[in-house]
Amino acid sequence: MEEKELKIILVDDDKIMLFLNEMFLRKTGVLHDTVLFHNGKEALSYLDSYEPENTVFLILLDINMPVMNGWDFLNAIQERPYLQRLWIVMVSSATELSEKEKALSFDRVIGYQQKPLTLQGCLEITSAEPVKAFFDNKK
Repeated sequence: MEEKELKIILVDDDKIMLFLNEMFLRKTGVLHDTVLFHNGKEALSYLDSYEPENTVFLILLDINMPVMNGWDFLNAIQERPYLQRLWIVMVSSATELSEKEKALSFDRVIGYQQKPLTLQGCLEITSAEPVKAFFDNKK
């Protein structure tokens, strides 16, 4: 069986937040290939055109963005052939419990973090069961 590789996708319309999130991921030793996008549509186009089948994606997804927000992205991926290779953590400034509950109702969402990410938040992400194996040898 072919070994799986992990690629991290950060999706946020706020360039400062993208920078901070990437920095915190690096500080926690997450050295995987990382790609940045400013809205869900850009990320979806990237995923639609991505060829290698051995890649698993960890997507850190903002909710409120122009063009295609996080909810629209989550709905759009439901019928995609690569859905089973995606794991998503919502990263949002929304503090309402209903937002977190809605996010976690999607099968591929494995976490919900408040903006900005913290070192503790990154550790929680990297210890989430579906992606944990990718990080165990990195710490």
